[in-house]
Amino acid sequence: MMCASRGFSLIDEMPNVLRMMTNSQTTRLLMLGALFAFVGCSGGWASDASPDASSGAPPGGPGGTDAGLPDGLNPDSAGIVGAPPGAKRVFITEQTFQGKLGGLSGADGLCIDAAGEAKLGGPWKAWLSSTSVNAIDRVSDVGPWYDLGGSVIFAGKASLATSPIAALWRDERGGSLASDRIWTGTGFGGEYVPDLGPGSKPCADWTSMTMAETAKIGQVGRRNGAAWTAYAGTTCDQQAHLMCLEQ
Repeated sequence: MMCASRGFSLIDEMPNVLRMMTNSQTTRLLMLGALFAFVGCSGGWASDASPDASSGAPPGGPGGTDAGLPDGLNPDSAGIVGAPPGAKRVFITEQTFQGKLGGLSGADGLCIDAAGEAKLGGPWKAWLSSTSVNAIDRVSDVGPWYDLGGSVIFAGKASLATSPIAALWRDERGGSLASDRIWTGTGFGGEYVPDLGPGSKPCADWTSMTMAETAKIGQVGRRNGAAWTAYAGTTCDQQAHLMCLEQ
């Protein structure tokens, strides 16, 4: 018997011993030797089996790597785990854009496109003000709004004039975003706020992507105060997300 990886022969090692033994003793010894040789070739007994790659169970438990969506949430339906009937959804777009959004209607279209690609359905409005329309006036008096992880973010339309109940991090697919900019043009209270003083238009009312134009931005994940909607100002050539509210 040979073990190619270790290069030894049980017979060659003990020729004299084998010749002195009876047939039955020799047989038992050969069987025992074969067992030890097998273990030696295979690297020993495994105390803990590694996960079976063919089982279909990804690492990290039943859900595998965190895709953002909790167990039981079906992104193809309007249902949200733990939400009451009639609850709406809110997300921040995974994609970012320069300030040329195509006006308010163009920004709404970007929200609708993002929701459609994630199979969310439903009508949507971007949380965005212009010099003629406040963001809060563009939003229907519906709600509450939940993120795609099942957390209530705004209890109702009145909450949009204050601060989120919980920080909003999730995009349209339920994934978590890094802290980043959100185009809003909107201050505390849900009303338009200029970045450079009275009369200045946010990215020329969302039709410009030049450094000459500016707008107010919120910040992903902010909850206290106005920073979620009016964190700072930036030029319109920069990239930022949109916050989208289901209607």
